[in-house]
Amino acid sequence: MTAPLPADLSARVVAFVTHLRAAHGFRVGPGEAAAALQALNAVDLGRPGEVRDALRAVLTARREEVPVFDAAFDTFFRLPGAPPPPRLPPLLPRTDAPLFPPPPARQGGAGRERRVPGQARAKEAEEDAPSPATRPSPERQTEGAPEGTARPLSARLSPNAGAGSEQVAAPGDDLPDLLRAAGALVRAARLGRSRRLTPQARGSRLDARRTLRAAARTAGDPVRLRWLGRPRRAPRFLLVLDGSRSMGRSATLLLRFAFALHLRARRVEVYAFSTGLTRLTPLLRAARPGEALRLPNLGDAWGGGTRIGENLLRLAREERGRVNRDTVILILSDGLDTGDPEVLARALRDLAARAGLLVWLSPLAALPGYQPVQRAVRAALPYLDAFLPAGGVADLAVLGWRLRTSGSPRRTQTD
Repeated sequence: MTAPLPADLSARVVAFVTHLRAAHGFRVGPGEAAAALQALNAVDLGRPGEVRDALRAVLTARREEVPVFDAAFDTFFRLPGAPPPPRLPPLLPRTDAPLFPPPPARQGGAGRERRVPGQARAKEAEEDAPSPATRPSPERQTEGAPEGTARPLSARLSPNAGAGSEQVAAPGDDLPDLLRAAGALVRAARLGRSRRLTPQARGSRLDARRTLRAAARTAGDPVRLRWLGRPRRAPRFLLVLDGSRSMGRSATLLLRFAFALHLRARRVEVYAFSTGLTRLTPLLRAARPGEALRLPNLGDAWGGGTRIGENLLRLAREERGRVNRDTVILILSDGLDTGDPEVLARALRDLAARAGLLVWLSPLAALPGYQPVQRAVRAALPYLDAFLPAGGVADLAVLGWRLRTSGSPRRTQTD
């Protein structure tokens, strides 16, 4: 068991976290402050370099924050006369309402001292409050609670945190329309022709062998010519669905579209991401078309923040052996990303070099007057074959037509 940190050092670290948030705009809060105190238990407090490295690993999320953190650390901890911690305004206005319900009146002896009602409630609530080790979790606290009572809420301030959801339910009322849209997309995904010649009714090369064999049945007269041609390659679809909070209802709509495409095409792989990445293909295969599509808890792949670049880079590594010129990659996201655009550009550069078609579908692109000003979208545009709207079933119904008329240079080259 690690020894507790000195009280003055703990207060100083909390003040430093507050200073980073108020003065420099770092996205840190109580969770990061607790993690920083835990990190200090693993280093030698007598070595300032180890202390700085431990705090930097916890309190920075982007590369550009590192020099700002180092300068703030030197000012706050090393130089004499360090600035005092800033005074932040309260998040909520001050109120005299009690934080706890009033306890039942105690019947005691005549020698009990008299207290002010507010002080008595506060002291009794502090005495009756459970210790941190025995305090029940928020889920246990709400079990059996009557309706109308306040339930505790929790928040994660870390940019890498993903809340997740216990269940993702998508009703299947619009499944027929989505099936038609998926079929049109499969027909429109023309990736080029195969190198192998196969027998066809109309082709580019005469099949002399099959023609002569057929002529033997008509006294050597080649009544009907046989042809060879290169058929179009059957596409393999790779869908990457953004399940973050910013997607809202569009995430469930695009999830139903992915399920419809899974029913229309032979080779479909579906992934979902928020702050993490999860493969949904086995879950879609187990779902029944006539029932509502329900998925279990997806953890950090649904309902959290958005890390597009990191998850696409991980996808590019995991699917490296299966992404080829027959693969159509569909990225279904609004482009509201908190990650590094350079990581996203690196991942898309890798995917575009190996895939046959790379398309981004955005619900925001269906809004009137939309301009692709998001950092992630601007970083992705040079590597995309098409950037198309996907705000509703109507946009998905014309997706195949828009894909044929988008005029992608790479798709024209493969045709």
